[in-house]
Amino acid sequence: MGETEQQTRRGPSIAASIEAAIERRAAFWLAREGWRPTPLVFDSYGRAATTPGSGWVRVITRVLVMPPTNRRSAEGRARGWRRYISVSAPDLAVRIRIGDVVHRTRTEPGGYVDVRLPVDLAPGRHEVSVEVPGGAAPGRGHVDVIDPSIGRGVVSDVDDTVMVTLLPSPLQAFWNTFVMQEWQRRPVPGMSTFLQRETRGFVVYLSTGAWNYAPVIRDFLRRHDFPPGALLMTDWGPSTQRWFRSGTEHKRTQLRRLRAEFPELTWTLLGDDGQHDPAIYAEFATEFPDDVALIAIRTLTPPEHVLTAGLPMSPDEIAEVLPGLAPPGLGGVRIPRGVRHVSGGDGNALVVKTLPRPWRGRRPD
Repeated sequence: MGETEQQTRRGPSIAASIEAAIERRAAFWLAREGWRPTPLVFDSYGRAATTPGSGWVRVITRVLVMPPTNRRSAEGRARGWRRYISVSAPDLAVRIRIGDVVHRTRTEPGGYVDVRLPVDLAPGRHEVSVEVPGGAAPGRGHVDVIDPSIGRGVVSDVDDTVMVTLLPSPLQAFWNTFVMQEWQRRPVPGMSTFLQRETRGFVVYLSTGAWNYAPVIRDFLRRHDFPPGALLMTDWGPSTQRWFRSGTEHKRTQLRRLRAEFPELTWTLLGDDGQHDPAIYAEFATEFPDDVALIAIRTLTPPEHVLTAGLPMSPDEIAEVLPGLAPPGLGGVRIPRGVRHVSGGDGNALVVKTLPRPWRGRRPD
């Protein structure tokens, strides 16, 4: 590895270390001012035991240092920009309670905890409680414990798939993320119906948005009658490898993790063509064609593409013309023959295209 490449890779790692050091120092001084570690628990998932001792749950939480009366902001109910003004609490002891079982671990950089814990639970929704000794009241969330015999799981994008966002136009992104409140956001017509039809009890909402945004998505999904499910978001800050985390790589990694954790399931993959969902899903279907039951893509209109990408075509179509713009490994990827896929302008169109066709195989009268 050359010196220039070493310096390029060293930069994000140094930035991540500096960020972690600032977080620890800020948390220390704020604690002296009466601020307390406040856990925020995100909805996640788990696997029911098929043999004694084989069950587990994935617990995802974040601990923020906040004023004692400011849990409203921690839970995402404050105006948009306030959700991003927070101080995380790395390297703190936390206690995780699931039923009668208590697990102990420590927060990672950014105040995050993402752990898979052994516990045998019945299929269904269970409460998770996370407590920081000496901190604020415990945070509470849910895990959907899945019986793998259901046979089918659903992975859905969020922005411009279930929720009208029209990112990443800079002005629109700023307004949607930092100003607009949950109740002002609009659902994509018919998409809750489509997801309700597709789910058998296991839905994962996979987004490239920041975790600060997760409570807004949770409340939005409840308000508009989307099926409950796990939220898998990401973090916008530097990591040890990158200045900014890759949304594309986040989706690719989580899809493969879900497949490894539930090898019995096939998957419905729902996204939109405003970003690179078609290429990400096509790559996954090419690698694992027997594990994909359906790929459903919401197609944006040319004016919507102008808002999101600056051109009246999807990013994957642009990448076909200019291959250098394709994310690494996704250039020219196509959905393989034999994998069912549909597309439409909204959820209603997708519902129609996935309805049973009793006349299939014979000519209509």
